[in-house]
Amino acid sequence: MTSQPSPRWPSLLPLLRFWLGLNVVLLAFTLLSRAFTPGADPLSPGGVLTCLGLTALGFALGVVYSRYWPLPEASFQRLVRMALLAIPAMGLALALGLLLRPDISALVLALAAFLGAQWRFGVVQPVAPQPTPPRAAPRTAAPQTAMSRQSARSKR
Repeated sequence: MTSQPSPRWPSLLPLLRFWLGLNVVLLAFTLLSRAFTPGADPLSPGGVLTCLGLTALGFALGVVYSRYWPLPEASFQRLVRMALLAIPAMGLALALGLLLRPDISALVLALAAFLGAQWRFGVVQPVAPQPTPPRAAPRTAAPQTAMSRQSARSKR
């Protein structure tokens, strides 16, 4: 019986780096837009935490979605896949926006879900153990005699 290759979960570090990078860009854009908008309230620490939570929820939704339905090669299948992710993510974002009334738009959840769904997972192929080559015995240096040392010096 042969084992099928199974998709594997990536290490968490690249996912965390991408999520933090996404938050840096979103929060910088939010702060700049609030700075240049007259009459806009400043972003509170609770708003920053809400943004982090919404993007974490959306990104996790997208990553789990891409884990169980990987990105297909055909373009029409990609459109169907994205529609089946975007519609519930937008609905969830709008519902959370109405319930929580966050300082930042809850649509960041849908954006994070869309970006998380683009994540590609590697495929683990079963690998047969390779035999280790035998170690060679360490060489011992041949003892040099006084005569051979003198002849080497005289040739210089």
